[in-house]
Amino acid sequence: MPVAKTYARFPIDGDVFIENKRMYVNVKTSKGLKKVRWYSDAEYRRMYPDVPIQDIMMSFNARHAFGFGDAGYVTLYKGPESEIEAWAHSSWPPKAWHNLTFGYYTPSKFDVGEPPKGVEPIVLTWDEVKQDTIHMKSHEEVRKYVDVLLGTSTPQTNEWTPGDWIEKTLIVGEKETKEGNFGTKHTYTMYDAEGNIFVWETGARDYKVDVEVSLKMKVKEVKDDRIIVWYCKEI
Repeated sequence: MPVAKTYARFPIDGDVFIENKRMYVNVKTSKGLKKVRWYSDAEYRRMYPDVPIQDIMMSFNARHAFGFGDAGYVTLYKGPESEIEAWAHSSWPPKAWHNLTFGYYTPSKFDVGEPPKGVEPIVLTWDEVKQDTIHMKSHEEVRKYVDVLLGTSTPQTNEWTPGDWIEKTLIVGEKETKEGNFGTKHTYTMYDAEGNIFVWETGARDYKVDVEVSLKMKVKEVKDDRIIVWYCKEI
């Protein structure tokens, strides 16, 4: 939910506020604070129908426009879409905003209380989606990453068979560490941008959860919805 492109280069001052059922925000101009409209995703698309999504995203301070703010995060919601939508619109202003990139989400400064049962809040940090200090990565990149976090990607595990070599950039989603007779072993569950799940057991690398790694790896086994890999090497 950004401001008009005219004001996109100005820093935002304070939180979004409501007047007459419309959202506004103050921006810092050379002449002082100015109250401007804070548009919904649908409103913004109507204003600039011929501008590609990425061009729109790169024309304003996305960190503040999308609500990451100084805290550096927004909250996404995982669960039945009908439940999330009903909860989001259960009051005015809506408890959660909606746009094409994140689906329903809330900015870091908004305390909306507990979501309904069966709906899980998921924190998305600015560092996970940023391109630079104020701009995000492309809409396609961020949307694929969000789909992995929300579990809405469709894995295509039948794309590979044992013995295939793959080169992929992956996100470390889970890490299980065990001590054995031959030292420490880490089992990593990693995800690509399409939502495929890769599992690698190794004692040679100690990654943190949520980091991005680029690997050349060999398919050991395709089991259910997971690709078991070995002989992994950073590229």
